[in-house]
Amino acid sequence: MEKLRVEAYFPSADEKLSVYSSDPEDNNSEHCHDFNELVIVDSGHGLHVINGKPVFIQEGDVFFVRDNDYHFYDELGTLKLINVLINPQTQFNYLTNTESLLSRFSASEGSHYGWLLPDVKNHCRGLVGQMFAHNREQGPQALQQEGLFFQLIMNLVNQQETGDRNHTQYKLHRMLGYLQEHCFTEINWTDVADEFLLTQRTLFRRIKETTGMTPENYLKRLRLVSARVKIKNTETSITDIAFMCGFSNSNHFTTSYKQVFGLTPSQERKKA
Repeated sequence: MEKLRVEAYFPSADEKLSVYSSDPEDNNSEHCHDFNELVIVDSGHGLHVINGKPVFIQEGDVFFVRDNDYHFYDELGTLKLINVLINPQTQFNYLTNTESLLSRFSASEGSHYGWLLPDVKNHCRGLVGQMFAHNREQGPQALQQEGLFFQLIMNLVNQQETGDRNHTQYKLHRMLGYLQEHCFTEINWTDVADEFLLTQRTLFRRIKETTGMTPENYLKRLRLVSARVKIKNTETSITDIAFMCGFSNSNHFTTSYKQVFGLTPSQERKKA
């Protein structure tokens, strides 16, 4: 597994913050890094596979990746990400205890992903732009940059605490989070629709509009991506992996796996 290093992403070793705007092609192989990363999904949608677990992400989502997490992006749409990198090897000049605020958005816990309304997301994008708009020849203006970074964090926190819980996209964000947490079990769609105060027809339509897949195919994709990580990185038998990831029939698992990835699970393991 590749490890991304501080020196490759920070202009100088004593800088605390850096920025990286990435496409999913830059991050589609599993990796970790020795810096922390605050990520805002600027546009598109896809799967973020973090510590072996797939999480659906879409425009407006925000999450915090720690330096001991390993992850990659399995694209379903056209993801555009804003990545604010945080160097743990140096200290802020003026700020303290920011990580306790950022931990509210821990990517390793699916229920901790935040979501931003479009106008809040655009404002946050503007703050990130201002943070890194200083003249490199003069060096970073630490007070201004750290003040803007604190504004960014507080916008993220305030949105989660005071945001419109009745907004359709917020409900969808919560509902997709629920499906991710329970993707390896049999889903009772009537119960899910009742939980989120939607008709089953509306629920299915919203999932299809957001992910581009039917609910059943979306669940299958979550299960297959999880299985692929286990096939590549563990020695667990393929049959056991199929059952662990919610497939009741190993033949169905093999057929579905080849349809999506172009290889059978056995071929994938040999390749890995």
